[in-house]
Amino acid sequence: MILAINGSPKPNGNLHRMLEKVARDTGYEYEMVHLARLNIKPCIGCVKCAKDNRCVQKDDMAPLYDKIVAADALIVGPVVYFGKANAFTHTFLERLFPLRHVEPQTMGKPAAVVCVGGDEAEQVVRDVSYQLNSYFEFKIAGSVFFNSATPPCFICGFGTTCKYGGPARWMTPEEFENFTEITPDMFQNFEDHPEVVRACELLSRELREVISSKAVSFKL
Repeated sequence: MILAINGSPKPNGNLHRMLEKVARDTGYEYEMVHLARLNIKPCIGCVKCAKDNRCVQKDDMAPLYDKIVAADALIVGPVVYFGKANAFTHTFLERLFPLRHVEPQTMGKPAAVVCVGGDEAEQVVRDVSYQLNSYFEFKIAGSVFFNSATPPCFICGFGTTCKYGGPARWMTPEEFENFTEITPDMFQNFEDHPEVVRACELLSRELREVISSKAVSFKL
């Protein structure tokens, strides 16, 4: 079973659909975890988890530990806020801390990263992949990202008039003066970008191969 971690609070958004495609196309059963629906607190730095690899905080992260350890692979899906993985995703990664003591419980476990952002998703993919591999000993099968170029200014109601929003920042003064309407075609879907769809399919194949090779090694 593959555990897909959706860090986006947007229901059925690009990240949700990309995670679903990558997980489904592996051919393995999968479960989607929506972090925005859970109550997961930040790490409090007590390090009491060192004794049994489990956090002392009683919240919605507690049942996820056993699922993560039992899963054939983990797919982590951050969405980008202010150039970084958003708080839902960061807090989840922070709370993986109990699994790394003495003998990391995720040592060699296959993992992948799927990320959506305005224009900084590639850097966040690298950051999260490094964190999973360096701190928790996951084996990174690969990653995929999609820069949607869709700022929150397109849905806040003030995108065409706010002088401090994204459109005003990236447009010339003349372009922004003529920017009077936000239309549906401005909202990008990853399915309309063949290179992103293909990258998702390649990641599914890579993840499937890593899971299979790990299963063979375990049997041997």
